[in-house]
Amino acid sequence: EDGHRMRFKVNDDEAFVLKDGSTYKYGEDKFRKIGKEELVPDKDGEYFRQWRPQIKSPDDIWQEIIKHSKFPGLTSAPKLQPIQTRLIMLSTGMRAPMGIKVFGPDLKTIEKVGFELENILKEVPSINPPSVFADRVVGKPYLEIKLKRTEMARYGLTVNDLQKQLVTVIGGKPLTTTVEGRERYPVRIRYARELRDNPDDLKKVLISTPSGINIPLEEVTDIQYVRGPQMIKSEDTFLTSYVIFDKKEGVAEVDVVEDAQKLIQEKIDKGEFQLPAGVTYKFTGNYENQIRATKRLAIVIPVSLIIIFLILFFQFKTITASSIHFSGVFVAFAGGFIFLWLYAQPWFMNFEVAGVNMRDLFQIHPINMSVAVWVGFIALFGIATDDGVIMGTYIHETFEERNPQTVKAVREAVIEAGAKRVRPAMMTAAVAIIALLPVLSSTGKGADIMVPMAIPTFGGMVIQIMTMFIVPILQCFWREGVVKKNESNI
Repeated sequence: EDGHRMRFKVNDDEAFVLKDGSTYKYGEDKFRKIGKEELVPDKDGEYFRQWRPQIKSPDDIWQEIIKHSKFPGLTSAPKLQPIQTRLIMLSTGMRAPMGIKVFGPDLKTIEKVGFELENILKEVPSINPPSVFADRVVGKPYLEIKLKRTEMARYGLTVNDLQKQLVTVIGGKPLTTTVEGRERYPVRIRYARELRDNPDDLKKVLISTPSGINIPLEEVTDIQYVRGPQMIKSEDTFLTSYVIFDKKEGVAEVDVVEDAQKLIQEKIDKGEFQLPAGVTYKFTGNYENQIRATKRLAIVIPVSLIIIFLILFFQFKTITASSIHFSGVFVAFAGGFIFLWLYAQPWFMNFEVAGVNMRDLFQIHPINMSVAVWVGFIALFGIATDDGVIMGTYIHETFEERNPQTVKAVREAVIEAGAKRVRPAMMTAAVAIIALLPVLSSTGKGADIMVPMAIPTFGGMVIQIMTMFIVPILQCFWREGVVKKNESNI
């Protein structure tokens, strides 16, 4: 009601109380459809749902569909939305985010290899077995009409004459065009549908001969069903078939492909799986984008860190001071990974506030390393030094103003400067942390990208608050060393 889930009254046995005075408890009472108008609204009651206890999300429903499906390949394909499917098909040519392309010289051979790969992939621990499906390349029934050339010669029929008559009988032959106002329609002549719907009827179709005699089609042809390809696909001049599959929840796509490659190679080495001559295969899917992005990130991330260090160096003019403030990056980096680890733990945030489960609110589930996660780390690197710079800049200004010459004076200056910058540093970190909360709890379009980006940034900023203590300590240690060195020189 008004966009909010309604609660309904329950009794002490947790059975729903109906307006007619009866009760209903799912799982114990006989199943029947209960409408909203039969229930008693109660803000302190429970949500009414008639799903089995293990069904808690759309993914759970999909898994049940796969489990009970009797049509292989029809519903066991990975769960994809229409636009998502279109994008995947444009990038990979398949209707699944992961799969194997089998290349070979003929359709029957690649179909056989596809079936063998299907059985092997079902043994991979990280692959969801019901989602594995190999293309049924050869299996569509075709109606084949073979010409009896000897019998045709007896009646004086040529191949061209017979083919023209078959085209007219089955497909129809345009004779003329009728004009109806601004519209044009072809006038086509052919046998009525009831006279050509099945092979037995086609055998009785009359064929005209040059002598003027009409003979049944079965006298000059053999009509039979044969198995043929459902679709002929090719890439790089090779015939192709697909074996699609999907990963289990919580497993990275790259890891799934590596596991599958390892198992297939083991089967080949043991002689349990042999590739016929001329047949090859390769894995394809979204994981290829991940590999390409990883190679780029191997360059982008070091460059980003170098740029951040150079900016700090231009600010503080010394390698030591820049390194001290740069330490905040490593603290935040560790914080990001800690938060990713927490997201994979079943106990993390597993409590309710005002009836709302925090795990559901913040969509807490295992997050695999992806491009979005690394982009979040890059964003984290850029803001991880903020607290340290705020703290270190004021300490630097204090030392320039006082120029302490003793260890005690150095410590007093560091403590005083650090104490005055605790509040600004906390405000800086709090702004970033609070700003990310709506992103972490977001749903809908784009959330699958934004949430993984925000997790390392959020976790890094939470842990990065420690730099308020680390930077002053390192600054004090460094400047004490400078003072002691000056005293020893005197």
